[in-house]
Amino acid sequence: MRRTFMNLSELQNNLLGNWVGSNLLRLSWLTPSDYHSPSLLSVKHVAKGKFLTFTYTWSHEDVSQEGVILLGYDAKQELATAAWVDSWHMSSKIMACEGAIDPQGAISIRGSYEALPGPDWGWRIAITPKSGKELQLVMYNISPEGVEDLAVQADYKRGK
Repeated sequence: MRRTFMNLSELQNNLLGNWVGSNLLRLSWLTPSDYHSPSLLSVKHVAKGKFLTFTYTWSHEDVSQEGVILLGYDAKQELATAAWVDSWHMSSKIMACEGAIDPQGAISIRGSYEALPGPDWGWRIAITPKSGKELQLVMYNISPEGVEDLAVQADYKRGK
């Protein structure tokens, strides 16, 4: 029998708390394309534990940046929903995302953004608990043709 993910409280032991790590920003159209920086992540539950917030910091060219993911999960529909903001990637817009959480607790959500004068592009965020002590946050830019390209990879270890 297939086990489905039940609710966000199942994730709390693997996610809640402070994390320390490194961030890779990949701008594939530039040379050099990879920019590395330290990154901090804090995961908290809000609204009586019904939602999780992922608040992170990173930098690009010595300018500090920050972002927030507000994640919810509807167990009846087996649907993860999120709002994502980032001071560098999203400017002043909020990206609405939908996706899933697998039985192992890996989160995959997807949204889209306007890329005028052309068609919209997609964006996928994957949050994968590697263990209770490690976590990975990866973001992909998705072309209108559906090709995923690594945009961000942040690897964290549990903070002290």
